[in-house]
Amino acid sequence: MYMLVSYPVRGQEPVVVEALRMRALPEGSCDKLLEFLRLYRDAVQTVVDRIWSIDERLSKRKLHRLFYSDLVRLGFRAHHAKEIYVYAKSIVESARSNNGEKPVLRRLSARVDKYDYKLDLDNMALTLKLHNDYEAKLRLVAPGERIEKFKGWSNYELVVKYDGESFWLSAYFRRSVKTMKPRTVMAIDLNFDNITLATFTLNGRLLKLKRFKTPLRKVLTHRIWIERIQRRYPRSWRFIKGVGRAIERHGERMRNISWDYAHKVGDLIAELALRYRSALVLEDLDGLREENKRGGEFNKKLGLWFYRRVQSCIEYEARERNLEVVKVNPKSTSSRCPRCGGKLVEYGHRVLMCGGVRLHRR
Repeated sequence: MYMLVSYPVRGQEPVVVEALRMRALPEGSCDKLLEFLRLYRDAVQTVVDRIWSIDERLSKRKLHRLFYSDLVRLGFRAHHAKEIYVYAKSIVESARSNNGEKPVLRRLSARVDKYDYKLDLDNMALTLKLHNDYEAKLRLVAPGERIEKFKGWSNYELVVKYDGESFWLSAYFRRSVKTMKPRTVMAIDLNFDNITLATFTLNGRLLKLKRFKTPLRKVLTHRIWIERIQRRYPRSWRFIKGVGRAIERHGERMRNISWDYAHKVGDLIAELALRYRSALVLEDLDGLREENKRGGEFNKKLGLWFYRRVQSCIEYEARERNLEVVKVNPKSTSSRCPRCGGKLVEYGHRVLMCGGVRLHRR
């Protein structure tokens, strides 16, 4: 499931974004749809190759000048062309930010703008406008309760994929949320072993303190197994199918554990915050992400990846319930007194003290 909270313009209401995944069954022949997906993938790869060889940062206007005419000559519609070069740019930027090699696309998928399709959720039907004025009609299959959720939302984009056997559709929806006036404040601190919640009244009185254990040690165990396999087969682990499958299984377990936990704990925390009508306060992890890119300690990077996943689910579930979410700079939050702002000093194992008053470390 894809979901996020975005802030389109400063001062505007936040927007909740979520994807609805459906199976797509072509009506009649699927040859033209497959041809479109192959042409789209090859076009994205061509643009990726050209952008990769350019060192300067490319604006959308320059991308348009470089690639639009060539893409239209291939038979793509105007919005197809825009989606292709914007998507290619995002692929290159992601690879470079992770110090990766030039991306090679193999999967068949296409990102389609709202002007190039007609989505009818009442009749579960989709009409796609393809290259060279071709069209593809598809019948959609998805649970009824999922469809009902999105009927009041605004659809703005979709992604069509082919996995070698079936076609799949991810339709992206968004809606504005109006935050309710908070009566309490819930501070959320993400640690390696637990998530700590502290709920306060607006005048600072503690109402509730609660902790949730995290599965981060279990996630780290799977990462350790991946590293052991790679050390045992330092040169060949990429090419031996059995070894590759073992690494993929551990990677899939890491993703599943983190996603399952993030969704469950996000829902629990949001429900608790709704009960107290709280504004949620989260740490702003953007600065930590940039700092960890320069470091080489993997445990910190894994922890940050996990924290960001949990945070995104907490924020999304809170926004869906019209709760306010605020992000603060985490600097010095573990070394300064939350009441007076004074410096905390060690007082035994996992205990801090300020002005003679003991405070347990989170």
